Amino acid sequence: MNHRTRLDWLYFKLALWRMNPWLMTSYRIALKELLRHAPGTGFGMQGLQYVFLRRDVKIDFPRITKAVEYYADMKQPYQILMFPEGTDKTAYTTRRSNEYAKKNGLPELQNLLYPRIAGFIHLVNEMRKNNYLSYIYDVTVAYPKDIVQNETDLVLKGRCSTSVHYHIRKISIANIPTDETELSNWLMDIWRQKDEILGQFYSQPLKNKRKLDASGGSRNLWAKDTGKQTFVYVFGFIFWVSVVALWLWHMTFLNSVRCTFVFLILNYIYIYGRYGGVDYLLLARWDIWRKRASCVV
Repeated sequence: MNHRTRLDWLYFKLALWRMNPWLMTSYRIALKELLRHAPGTGFGMQGLQYVFLRRDVKIDFPRITKAVEYYADMKQPYQILMFPEGTDKTAYTTRRSNEYAKKNGLPELQNLLYPRIAGFIHLVNEMRKNNYLSYIYDVTVAYPKDIVQNETDLVLKGRCSTSVHYHIRKISIANIPTDETELSNWLMDIWRQKDEILGQFYSQPLKNKRKLDASGGSRNLWAKDTGKQTFVYVFGFIFWVSVVALWLWHMTFLNSVRCTFVFLILNYIYIYGRYGGVDYLLLARWDIWRKRASCVV
């Protein structure tokens, strides 16, 4: 998927929810390593084995390889969301992308950044090697108005995009090139097509009437939640707010709760000190289990 804002992953998660809530259990993201240290959410993403990248192939390639081997060994159909551009589109990153285009004799992209190809190719190759890739979903995201660039605007200013449009193509792995040069060219062609689609979208003068569809038509899906969907997320919101509130309240007078909280903090520090994070701990235990299993066989 193209990376227009730093909230693209969140809106796409909501789209998956509308399609099938169970997709939330198999949704994984390849994202910046810095985010693994985010309070609360970073711990959760480590536990779910998200793929944290440092933009250094010597570090990132082994991480991608290990992640794919882990996913395949779990026998679960995970979906991995990847932003080949590597970062969201801002004035600074657009300028960097245009400099790259000029240096390599490429046309400037008007609505996208040029993708970082090496990581994408390595991910595809590793998934193929582990027989873990059936389809690639080419997702183009666009915001007709109210482009909210980052989490600060969302959390501190209360700004939120009123509508998000997607153009999605399902591509069988049988139609994906196996040669790395051809795969690189394939991804670049995809990005040029995306840029044309987005150019047509943003050229429409009436923002409220903009439609994102390469064929010229449009389908407005998921305009409203069903009764079941509304019940689930309202219940979830009330449940977790209540749990957190009760936990904080009990911490004011119950020593057992206070001791539990201190234990969890110390346990968290120990895991970081010895393993480097929950994700590394899980991978270390998985390696031990895999070696034992191979010895038994």
